[in-house]
Amino acid sequence: MKKWLLFFTLLAAVALISACSSQSGGSDGKTVVYALPGEPETLDPTLNVYSRSSVVLQNLFRGLYTIGPEGIPVPSLAAETTVDETGTKYTFKIDPDAKWSDGESVTAHDFEYSWKRVLNPDVASGAAFDLYYLKNGLAYNEGNVSADEVGVKAVDEHTLEVELENPTTYFLNLLCATSYYPVRKDVVEGEGNWTSSTDTYLSTGPFTLEEIKPKEKYVLKKNPNYLNADNVKLDTLEIVFIEAPEAELAAYMNGEIDVADNLSAEAMQQYKDSSEYTVAPRIGTYYFDVNTTVEPFDDPRVRKAFGMAMNRQQIVENVMQSTERPAFGFVPYGMPHGVEQNKEYRDVVGPLFEENIEEARKLLAEAGYPNGEGMPEIDFLTMASQRDKDIAQAIQSMWKENLGVEVSIRTMESKVYWDELENGNFAIARDGWTGDYLDPMTNLTLFESINTADDSRWVNKEYDALMEENRAITDQEKRMANYAKAEQILMDEMSVIPLYFYEDSYLVKPHVKGVTKNYIGHTYFEYADVVDKE
Repeated sequence: MKKWLLFFTLLAAVALISACSSQSGGSDGKTVVYALPGEPETLDPTLNVYSRSSVVLQNLFRGLYTIGPEGIPVPSLAAETTVDETGTKYTFKIDPDAKWSDGESVTAHDFEYSWKRVLNPDVASGAAFDLYYLKNGLAYNEGNVSADEVGVKAVDEHTLEVELENPTTYFLNLLCATSYYPVRKDVVEGEGNWTSSTDTYLSTGPFTLEEIKPKEKYVLKKNPNYLNADNVKLDTLEIVFIEAPEAELAAYMNGEIDVADNLSAEAMQQYKDSSEYTVAPRIGTYYFDVNTTVEPFDDPRVRKAFGMAMNRQQIVENVMQSTERPAFGFVPYGMPHGVEQNKEYRDVVGPLFEENIEEARKLLAEAGYPNGEGMPEIDFLTMASQRDKDIAQAIQSMWKENLGVEVSIRTMESKVYWDELENGNFAIARDGWTGDYLDPMTNLTLFESINTADDSRWVNKEYDALMEENRAITDQEKRMANYAKAEQILMDEMSVIPLYFYEDSYLVKPHVKGVTKNYIGHTYFEYADVVDKE
């Protein structure tokens, strides 16, 4: 029965895609069809904190800098960059040839407006913390100073002056994040929602948004006004939405999509030894938020017990059937160490806790729940994808066997899932984060108390102080020591339970060349091309 149900599900998905996609190199010119598991949560870069949205936005927009094909920040709309001797004052010259997709010039005023929009407390952007590096960025976001006091100013049409709170060695990396991309004031503040219609949607990157079909697909076309348009080979990028990895595999095998990265275990097993399969590092972690304000998880011993009473390797190998690595810290692989730069931070710092069932049982008993006795049923919130549900069920079984606790799994679709977290309606909840730049701050800043109000609700003053100090100093030896100390506090307190470190596995048809993934996990099509099928 289940096999037949799966068959008809796959058949329906393939039929849907057949109806909405065009063949590569067809009448629309060079076309690539790419699958995402669902629609982007937002198309406004100033509001974006989501990985799926970022994938789409990174193909529609460019800012001052972008992550180049070699994986490092390179100038995009910035023609010239100067930094003063303090390392806190930047002057950017906007390329005079930079244009919006409607042909109007991109100006320094666009950047000033956009960055202040992210920080505007009335806008309430979840990405505001990305711009706390600006002078008075946090103070403005908290309503303590005016927008005029924020360290970003358009001196003229093509000159942008930026002042930071402290020297920030990775500031150019930050500029590659969607939160630093420009939006245009006249469009954003026009009538209606500017992102809901292709008539009002403007972008600055290699593609424009030409068609929106909710729950089905977005169609992107080459942007003739893009600064680097002469080097963009694709005419059309179709982004179709396929929730189930099994359906995505069927569509890929049937030739209806060209690029797939929501891979099932079957897909990896079938293609892992082929030239169509690629693995790329990604600086992210799959983890669980623990609501530290509800019993019994207001006790760190209980949180630590839950974190230790799991078998991560078993989940990765047997449940996910993946090659990703179990996480015994929060900062992922792929992050360079600031001092031993030929090594990764994770390898230098090493594991910060271990799985130990006996120790977990001991901690639970010390907290007043011997063998799970007296513990209320635990509300375990996860997303509705099959992989997330499989992982949750495996962990539910482990906690029952190892700790004697009852766990109730609750699933929700992504559109309402994040509201449930923000409202604190959970005890344990699935989460994930991919950083934006190559410094451990991009991962560890999540757990500063100013950022935890909508997830774990955890507050630790020592942790906050270490993060704050690292923003103010450039001594990399001291910074790396602070990060290691802060991460150890996080793992000792276990306000989050890391499961595994992300790794990007994806499939690309042989006739499609130049598709790249950066260390943030974004799929770039700016450098892609379609060659003749053999």
